[in-house]
Amino acid sequence: MSTLILGYGKTGKALYDYILGANDYGKDELVLIYDDTAESICLPSKNALFFNTTNEKILFGKYFENIERCIVSPGIERNHKIILRLKKHNIPVYSEIEFAYNELKNNSKIIAITGTNGKTTVATLCKSAVDKAGLSSKTFVGGNLGVPFISGIKGYKDFILEISSFQLEWIYDFKPDVAVLLNIEDDHLDRYKNFDEYRLTKYKLFKNLKYGDVAILNYDDCNSSILKGVIGSNAVLYGFDENKCDVYYKDDAVNLRLKDICGFDASISLKNVKDKRKFVIEDMMAAVCSLMLYGISPDIIVSAFEEYKLLEHRVEYIGNIGNIKFYDDSKATNPAAVISALQSFGGDDNKKNKNIVLILGGKDKRFNYECMIQPMKNSVKACVLMGETKDILRDTLQGHIDLMTADDMEDAVKKSFDYLINYNYKAGAGAVLLSPASSSFDMFKDYNERGDVFKKCYQKLKDNFSGKI
Repeated sequence: MSTLILGYGKTGKALYDYILGANDYGKDELVLIYDDTAESICLPSKNALFFNTTNEKILFGKYFENIERCIVSPGIERNHKIILRLKKHNIPVYSEIEFAYNELKNNSKIIAITGTNGKTTVATLCKSAVDKAGLSSKTFVGGNLGVPFISGIKGYKDFILEISSFQLEWIYDFKPDVAVLLNIEDDHLDRYKNFDEYRLTKYKLFKNLKYGDVAILNYDDCNSSILKGVIGSNAVLYGFDENKCDVYYKDDAVNLRLKDICGFDASISLKNVKDKRKFVIEDMMAAVCSLMLYGISPDIIVSAFEEYKLLEHRVEYIGNIGNIKFYDDSKATNPAAVISALQSFGGDDNKKNKNIVLILGGKDKRFNYECMIQPMKNSVKACVLMGETKDILRDTLQGHIDLMTADDMEDAVKKSFDYLINYNYKAGAGAVLLSPASSSFDMFKDYNERGDVFKKCYQKLKDNFSGKI
């Protein structure tokens, strides 16, 4: 019998290393690897074979009927031709996190964090506190963030995992002790039939929870808080309403009423945290809940959060040219993330400076962008549209706000800057915000590359205008 690894990116390679690495798991079985896009590669083990579109007939003809199971990388579409063929022959398909979970040999504690926006920030905050507490040798922090789950199961006892909807598609038994749902907004509609299918995939994280497990839910997000009454576990609501939430933000602190769950209440001071924008506070509340339930002491959490620096490409201030500031929010790959970014500039307050030029556009993920119109009216002077979605965005936003189009990032940055200079509002004061509301794959490798290109274009523009304004 054999195991098929579908997809040979970061996750596929980690699976290969585990199965045919320094353990006996794959000694007497054949490991098959299939990847549409990878060229032929030389695998060091005689028990491993690689296939792609050039030699897939050999896989189908000689090896397919002996496949015992398939482990799928998260980037593989659910209707991939290999998966459809596997399902037709009743061959089980597992996600990497499902496979890794079933390989765990010890009594591990697992905290799993999912959500449309913010999950990387929450996982990173947790990692900072774990490191500060001296627990990094026993606590693995990874998953969708950085290192795949399977890479940690031999060397670590406990796990804090960032989990995407893609990773949840093929789970059956996977069960965390603490499941965190930050929010669910329109996203990945190029992969799912509709929003409900995407939402229900996120909910799979909670399907195996039992009494004694904990679900951490965002009171201010209805798609998260609705689970309180339907899951078979303890529910903890966090948010900004002191009367409705178990964990709430008030008086420069995250206040926790968790005596019934972990035996005590607590207050985590954020007095010395520099960045207190709403979306940062929300992520910190979720992280505090997770860390307290994991057993990290309040003083460690306070210290870790005081050293917090906003992650790169997340409403990141990168510099200014005269009175015009530039912000990189390349991680904003959906409309909800853009709205959150605009709110962080005070977009809901009529007294705030509203002089923002917003750079939008990227790969089409079938979003409805109408939800952005009112927040933009509250805070944005103009939009520069680029990428695959620029025509869709123009049709949606036309008549509501000034619009320009750009051929590439350099053009978008220059037109944004020129608009603010020529508009001459407060002598050219304002902000240029890259917050695309789309993924990057139409023009860039990923959102990191998109953000890096934006920064280079800003620096080039700054160098050209040095001393002129």
